[in-house]
Amino acid sequence: MAVAALLLGAWTVTAGLFAAAGLGAAATMALRRAGFDEAVATVDSLGLAEGWRGLRIGVAVDFNGLAGAGAVLGVLLDGRARLSGDLVVGLAGWAVTVTPLGCLNAKVEGLALHGEAVLLPEGAMLCAAKDAPVLRWSGDGAVVVAEILVPRLDLPAHALRVEGLTTLLTQTPLSQAVESHAATLRRTVTPAEIAPLAVTAKAEQRTGEPWRFTGTAIAAQGLLTAALTGTHDPNTGEGYADLATKPMKLTAKGPGLKTVSPLLAGLAGPSTGTLTAKAKVAWGPSGLRSGGQVRIQDGAGKFGPVAVGGVNGVVALSSLSPPVVPDGQTLSVALLDVGVPLTDGTIRFGYGRDRKLDVDEAVWRWAGGSVRADPFELSPTAPKGLVTLHADRVDLAQILTLVAVEGMDATGTLSGTLPVRLSGDRVVLDGGVLEAAGNGTLRYDPAHPPPALQGEDGSPGALLLGALTDFRYDTLRLTIDGEAGGELSAGLSVRGANPSFYDGYPVSLNLKLSGALDRILRQSLDAVRIPDMVRERMTGFDQKDP
Repeated sequence: MAVAALLLGAWTVTAGLFAAAGLGAAATMALRRAGFDEAVATVDSLGLAEGWRGLRIGVAVDFNGLAGAGAVLGVLLDGRARLSGDLVVGLAGWAVTVTPLGCLNAKVEGLALHGEAVLLPEGAMLCAAKDAPVLRWSGDGAVVVAEILVPRLDLPAHALRVEGLTTLLTQTPLSQAVESHAATLRRTVTPAEIAPLAVTAKAEQRTGEPWRFTGTAIAAQGLLTAALTGTHDPNTGEGYADLATKPMKLTAKGPGLKTVSPLLAGLAGPSTGTLTAKAKVAWGPSGLRSGGQVRIQDGAGKFGPVAVGGVNGVVALSSLSPPVVPDGQTLSVALLDVGVPLTDGTIRFGYGRDRKLDVDEAVWRWAGGSVRADPFELSPTAPKGLVTLHADRVDLAQILTLVAVEGMDATGTLSGTLPVRLSGDRVVLDGGVLEAAGNGTLRYDPAHPPPALQGEDGSPGALLLGALTDFRYDTLRLTIDGEAGGELSAGLSVRGANPSFYDGYPVSLNLKLSGALDRILRQSLDAVRIPDMVRERMTGFDQKDP
């Protein structure tokens, strides 16, 4: 260890009252024997400490290459560092102690861990812990207890920043331990996928054995709490960390999902449901690897203009930094409003390094039939484009209930396309066309006809109302336009006859209908059907590795 070797070397030479040049040379030799092959120590002052506590030594150590030290620690390490400050070397019983006066200052340049840059733009400090000596040496060996303060540490390759890092290092002849606390661990991308975390970790190692560590991470005022476990083998340079969160319960009056993920801050309104996550981070000579899973239970909310409800499933991530969701992840969605309320759906998707959602398949039930989307791609932060839905064998009677026209009833099934246009905060159903697959009936017999259909016998309104009391259509075409959460308008074009109207004379009719969709969206879902494949992944979430 650099500090132990440095201080022990300094004590060794000062005990013999060597000259300053001799002290530096001896400390240099001690450091190089400890694995710092290119280290150079310089003693620039020598005298008695205040109060006759021992010998005061001003020292500076230049670590001109850290590869040798990395080999000792079992990591690929590179870069340059300089450690400087004043030390007090004294006696305590039969032991020699070394304590910094204040803290030793450290400056680092070109530091790289496994080939990836590690930046300390504000340097670091090495201090005594609770006024105890940093080094205590006796016939039983050396004991090191030091506190390392790093105001800021950046990992640019992973867009990570650690702020307020405090590490307590303890080393004995048989073991060593580290306790670290990071006031803030944050992603440096904008917007970040996860809120800043406060992280605490403890690690221990006995001679010849791997490091074993535990820790916790907390974000969003405790809404997100995660436990951390893992190991690191200095002989191979390999290790891993497992992270598992407690179930995060979102409520309508709670802080919401956006407090956990700034990425969703501009998208997510009030959200409900339960989220549980687990992840694994592994490292070694080949670099850093990460992955994880997120389980969603009964998720609901509003994301921009799109309302969703009854979201269930497990989503895998093949990378955490940046987040990557491989293609083929499946969620069941009980309700999705994209201008019409689609229910009981299944979505198969992925999310790439380009930060775009790639939907390979999306199928819902709608009005007794089904709706399937063409594959599409969009940015969750700025959704824009056209999504084409294909409706198949939807029930005309159920569609007409959406526009809530009193006294209207119909039979028949329709198929066609529903173009959905996404633009900023709007989702608009633009020019949907559904056509009947065959013959059917259309009946309109309201208890209170609108004024336009009222009148004396023989008036145009009365004639039209009479034709619609039992209309048998040969062709039917329905156009639909609307906006998510707003009004739905429909145009109905039919051709056919009423057997009781002018002896079944053929008639062509064009009608305009409208109604509010938000009434439908406020209705609770009686049942949420989760596909067996999705349910199996959810129930197995606690047993399977990420």
